[in-house]
Amino acid sequence: MPDVSTEVRHASVVIKAIADSLKEAEVLKYVGRNVAIRAQNAAYEKPGRRFWREIGDSVNTQWGEDGSVTVGATHEAAGHKQFGGQISAPGKGPGTLGSKALTIPMGVAREKRWTTRDAMESYDLFKVKTKAGRSFLFGKSKTSKKAKAVVLFTLRKSVMQQAEPWFPMGTKLQAAIAEGIDIYMKKGGL
Repeated sequence: MPDVSTEVRHASVVIKAIADSLKEAEVLKYVGRNVAIRAQNAAYEKPGRRFWREIGDSVNTQWGEDGSVTVGATHEAAGHKQFGGQISAPGKGPGTLGSKALTIPMGVAREKRWTTRDAMESYDLFKVKTKAGRSFLFGKSKTSKKAKAVVLFTLRKSVMQQAEPWFPMGTKLQAAIAEGIDIYMKKGGL
């Protein structure tokens, strides 16, 4: 009988068999593959341009020498998206720029899903700090001299991101495991 546990830090599911025979380990390969396929499809179904595709593409299955199967995602944001939590500046992960603040898009920047680099193509950016201490990045159009400055980003030291679960858990995980076992049995196993 497989022992199923979740590993929160890496948003992975460890499926470990307490079995000696190769046949019992073979069923775990089917289960692992099926869980991985379900995780990938769940990520691909999320809205977003390439972000969720990258998370789905990072899902992988590893087989341990002890007969265990680990299904996880290597994308640096996979676990954070699954479980939520605080995002702070400066970032600590790969690709961080060491910025002093997070840039949260507003208005045009949010509609067009811009980064500050994208905004700088159309606007001259400048920082404004309110009396209350909040900071914003405004932009003045590079093409129209008469256009008013518009707020493009709010600057924050940290934000709390709500979880957007995408990796199969609970009943969805149980269904993926059961389906993997069914696939194995239909192929002539057990």
